[in-house]
Amino acid sequence: MNRRLEIALITLLIILVSIISFAGLFVQHTKFMENIIPEYQLGMDLDGYRVITVKASDETETKYYDKDGNEVEKEAKDGTTKEVPVNTEDMLNIQNYKKAKEVIEKRLSDLNIAEYLIRLDEKDGRITVQLPENSMTDTASQFLNSRGVFTIEDEDGNVLLNNDNLKSVQVGYSNQSTSGTTVLVRFNFNDDSVDKLKEISNTYVSSTDEEGNDTSKKVSIKLDGSTLISTTFSEELANGVLPLTLGTATDTSTLNTYMNQATNIAILLNNGTLPIEYTMDQNRFIKSDITMDDFIIPAIVVGAILLISFVILIIRYKTFGLLGIVSYIGYMAILLLIVRYTNLIITMEGIFGLLISAVLNYILIVYILETVKKTEKDREIYKKQFNKSMTSIISILIPTLIIGIVLCFSTWLPAYSFGTIIFWGVIIIAIYNAIVTRGLFLLNIKEDYRI
Repeated sequence: MNRRLEIALITLLIILVSIISFAGLFVQHTKFMENIIPEYQLGMDLDGYRVITVKASDETETKYYDKDGNEVEKEAKDGTTKEVPVNTEDMLNIQNYKKAKEVIEKRLSDLNIAEYLIRLDEKDGRITVQLPENSMTDTASQFLNSRGVFTIEDEDGNVLLNNDNLKSVQVGYSNQSTSGTTVLVRFNFNDDSVDKLKEISNTYVSSTDEEGNDTSKKVSIKLDGSTLISTTFSEELANGVLPLTLGTATDTSTLNTYMNQATNIAILLNNGTLPIEYTMDQNRFIKSDITMDDFIIPAIVVGAILLISFVILIIRYKTFGLLGIVSYIGYMAILLLIVRYTNLIITMEGIFGLLISAVLNYILIVYILETVKKTEKDREIYKKQFNKSMTSIISILIPTLIIGIVLCFSTWLPAYSFGTIIFWGVIIIAIYNAIVTRGLFLLNIKEDYRI
């Protein structure tokens, strides 16, 4: 193939990748064009955040007592009623406040909320959480004041099993049904509760009288007082596992809905109950202090420096300089695509990491161009010099790569964002330039060759 044609094809491929990376890839979706390239995930310092505060509830609940003063579930004849606080005085203490904060943190962790800030006011137990504003924010907010109280109750409201009897909750699904995929929540009970569950499954079974009327005694499985299901048991539960079917789906959207519901139940119950009844005190969005206007001048400065740098490459290295610019643009396009597809949250520190990666790659391009200039367009000498150049630059980049790897394990998002971008930036510098930049420059050497 003609070398000019090969250069043109590689250049067109780089341009195509760059357009997709910088502008997106749009396809027809119903009536609208939809960008199928993932959006950038911005940190709270750039994109704003939701501030949610929950406080210990000061609400009351109605208690019912019979004529002898015993508490009952329903209002009794000749009985009395009394309004009592949902949080008694002995519940409102620093130990319970800290426990509530710990439970909420575990829930947010299991929800894979990558960035959040949580503060506890030890005086009154108020818990304030800052969350990034995205599709998960509303779901996460529900986990801040849901107590997570699990009960299995008989028809009279007597609690047969509760959170203390649970060992774990798992989410599962079955494809055995011809009508679709069935989503299940499996309640695994501890060893001390296996016999109790077995007894319940043998007691609360479907039954009818001689006339065919339903005489079944049912139990209700409840979460925070809301009934998930009232049911009887068709078989003995002897292994300490209670499966609950949430639904059967034939399409992806419905399946995801059921899976999300099941996952939320598992997260709520696997991380303990809130020791205090909490209510929402505030839920508001806070705009970032950094606006697009703040980026205009830095963007102009960076763009001007980049343009001048490109002009210098063309003046000093002619065609090779132009190919170096093409290669450089392709590098940035690929790096940004990886940032998108890995759903990396970009913070201000992450942007700094992008700038460092861009500068490092530019330095490498110049270093390679100097190598090309010294070889006097002798391909064999160029290959040897290129390998030496890559070895030298990689040895210099190794400390930077190590720093990136270390920061990738940081739990502090700004450090993680910076480290991850540096890691990918250095890795792509090595691989991309060894393949694309090297290939472009080889193709521009005038001698005939074969790869």
